Amino acid sequence: MSARNITAERLLALIETYGADVDAYPEDERASARALLKAEPQAFAAALEEARTLDLLLQAVPPVDTPADLRTRLIDSAPKPARAAGRRWRLPVWIPAGAIASLSLGLFAGMSVAQTSVPAQEDQAQELVYAALGFDTYSIDLEDEAPQ
Repeated sequence: MSARNITAERLLALIETYGADVDAYPEDERASARALLKAEPQAFAAALEEARTLDLLLQAVPPVDTPADLRTRLIDSAPKPARAAGRRWRLPVWIPAGAIASLSLGLFAGMSVAQTSVPAQEDQAQELVYAALGFDTYSIDLEDEAPQ
C-alpha cells in the first residue's frame, strides 16, 4: 500500500479507534503515523497514555468461551443476506415471446391497412405476389403500366 500523509486530527482518531499500537492501524496510514509520532511526540503523549491504559484494561478481560450450542443458535437466528439485486426479478420466457408476436402482428396489420388505401398499388402487389409464387394464370404487364 502507498503511504499517505495524515493530519494530527486523523492520528488522534486512529489512537482513539485502534489504541496505542501503530501496527493495529490501517496499513496505508502506519508509516505516516509513525513519522508524525516521531516528529511530535509531546503532542500525542496524553492520547497515547490514555490508549495504553485502555489497552491494558482490555487485555486483562478473560476471553469468553461461548458454548457451541449457543453459537449455533445465534448464527442460525442471524438475518440472512439479501439476494443479489440483478437476480431478484426475472421475466418468464413467454413474456418476451408474446411481446415479439404481438409486435409482429401489429406491424402486419398496419402494413395491411396502409396498403388498402391505394387500390392501384394493391392490385400490382397482388399480381407480383402471385407471379412470384408461380401461378400461371396471372401475368404482369409492367410495360403497359409504366409511367411515361
